[in-house]
Amino acid sequence: MSQITKPTETIQLPAPSWAPAVFALGVLGLVAGLFANDFMFPSWYYAVAGFFFCLFSLRSMIKKGRRAFYSLPREQGDARAELPVESFTAPTAE
Repeated sequence: MSQITKPTETIQLPAPSWAPAVFALGVLGLVAGLFANDFMFPSWYYAVAGFFFCLFSLRSMIKKGRRAFYSLPREQGDARAELPVESFTAPTAE
């Protein structure tokens, strides 16, 4: 066992993204649209802006997730050593 075998699986990390932070900002806008009664703007401005932030960031997350999934390798190499059938023997009752 002095030789180190090649790894049989690869790890694929997703690309970094600002979409989750923008989605959280959109949710904050939606919540502020419910409770911010005429603070600098009418409350529905906050809700509309939050809705669009949520919509476009969710679309971005889905698009990047789909792209990352389909860029993964479909099959990985099999590095196992298959034993020949002749090497197997029936168990004996002792």
